[in-house]
Amino acid sequence: MAEVAVPYLEAGEAAFEVLDEYTQRFLLSGNHPPLAPGYPMRVDADQALSQFHVVGLDADGDLVPATWNADPALAVKAIGVVTQAVVGNSDGTTTVPVFYSGCFNPDALVWDASFDTEGKKMTAFNGSPTPTTITLRKRG
Repeated sequence: MAEVAVPYLEAGEAAFEVLDEYTQRFLLSGNHPPLAPGYPMRVDADQALSQFHVVGLDADGDLVPATWNADPALAVKAIGVVTQAVVGNSDGTTTVPVFYSGCFNPDALVWDASFDTEGKKMTAFNGSPTPTTITLRKRG
């Protein structure tokens, strides 16, 4: 019979770990529009994205962080929110699921530094292409 090592000193007793940091943020702040399952999209080669990063598409149709610019032609329009952290491989074949619908709490999302005001964040998805139906609403 196989012997199984128990990861705790006393089997059956609760164990607690001390974490460096814990911040609770509610990702969603409403139920309309409904949260849609993540749709897999290709990540730009060697691009690192954090979980819940607000993303757009580059000229090749790959995911990159969405950016704000006073000239909309120079901005990367927000089209979704990545569901998990990812780093694109150098071949450019990595994919990650992207939320394209839902009512999100802007404080729980990861933003590019160009979204440096609340106003810019709150309008990030205005005019996004179909099928994006993301709205932002602060909690509380």
